[in-house]
Amino acid sequence: MDPDIVTITLNPAIDQTVFLERFTPGTVNRARLRTVQAGGKGVNVSAMLGSYGIPSKATGFAGKANASVFSALFRERGVEDAFLRIDGETRVGIKIVDDSTRATTDINFPGLEPTLADQARFERKLRLLVKPGRWFVLAGSLPAGVSVDFFEELLALMKRGGAKVAVDTSGEALRVAIEGGVDIVKPNEHELAEILGHELPDFPSRVAAAIELQKTKVPHVILSLGSEGALFITPEQSLMAAAPPVKVVSTVGAGDSLLAGYLAGLVTGLKPADRARLATVFAWCALEDVRRVLPSAAEVRKRMPRITVQSLSKMNA
Repeated sequence: MDPDIVTITLNPAIDQTVFLERFTPGTVNRARLRTVQAGGKGVNVSAMLGSYGIPSKATGFAGKANASVFSALFRERGVEDAFLRIDGETRVGIKIVDDSTRATTDINFPGLEPTLADQARFERKLRLLVKPGRWFVLAGSLPAGVSVDFFEELLALMKRGGAKVAVDTSGEALRVAIEGGVDIVKPNEHELAEILGHELPDFPSRVAAAIELQKTKVPHVILSLGSEGALFITPEQSLMAAAPPVKVVSTVGAGDSLLAGYLAGLVTGLKPADRARLATVFAWCALEDVRRVLPSAAEVRKRMPRITVQSLSKMNA
């Protein structure tokens, strides 16, 4: 059966995560563990959905020279590979995790630069994927040489075709998505503040901004608040959800997993509170496992009641 969810990652990465007992710049540091995994925000969404048993199709630009790591992940998670292979290498990102502080240091290498011909080929590929009611997740940054205008064209193409669109990006691309009538956005507080042009210094200001965005622009707003949890502002309810204390192994992909869990709840017909719970469980699991993989379905169900979900109207009463 053709998947009902397509993820688009225009600027994917191969994540090399290195764990050190203590990271000391300017000295020799010995790693205790190193992992290598295909990444990028949309790729992470597909990986987590596949881990939950929900099929998806993943597309975007990937370099021909190091494509095998993506092919392997997609085979393992049951994701249909629809990436456009282009000349060059997919960028590599090195993440150094300091076990003593739980801080992560990122080193991002330059990535692919899709040509105008590559972009035209991708747009033709996307046209064949678009159909009414299908969910598209457009996530991550834009690669070098790809303009916000191209991003806007892709959004318009999907909306004209009757697709539903979730966007997880930042800056001008996020602004374009909001104005373009997408169905879900998932900014964090800093990304939302940048779009609004003013700081969101406290919890009430963040709640107010998210609710206003949902009322005026986007039906579903997920505002990530880091370790505090997340706001889920939907047409039905406005909720705050938080996990119990988590032993964080890595924060890489936690936000992507939050979005994956919310989509999983939507396509399986869960009510708003249970969508918020499932999304938070996905993020919780991602924080505990650098591989962006879920535990058993039984363990996911076991964790659901441990998520605290509160109605914002009751919190403000």
